[in-house]
Amino acid sequence: MSVTIEQDLREYLDQKFSNFERRFEEKFDKIDQQFEKIDQRLEKIDQKIEKIDERLNKLEIGQARLEGEIKRVEEKIDGLDKRQGFQEFINRGVLIGNFPPFKGG
Repeated sequence: MSVTIEQDLREYLDQKFSNFERRFEEKFDKIDQQFEKIDQRLEKIDQKIEKIDERLNKLEIGQARLEGEIKRVEEKIDGLDKRQGFQEFINRGVLIGNFPPFKGG
């Protein structure tokens, strides 16, 4: 009788263990699927961050170029201002030299 009880108990435990093992594997499969989804989302996020980084670098390069152009334009404007001031000085000298002195009366 004892052998039958042992065998029945072994079969019962094997059945419960196999059920437990199957449920455990199903849960782990679901967890693995969730991790795969998370990994895919993280890859998409990484790609988007890389694109943003590339765009930011392009903006920084563009900004540096614009700053260089602004400097050049400012230098040209300063040069034109100096030329204009010099031209006004010459024009005044020419105007004054062309008119006879004013005699009161």
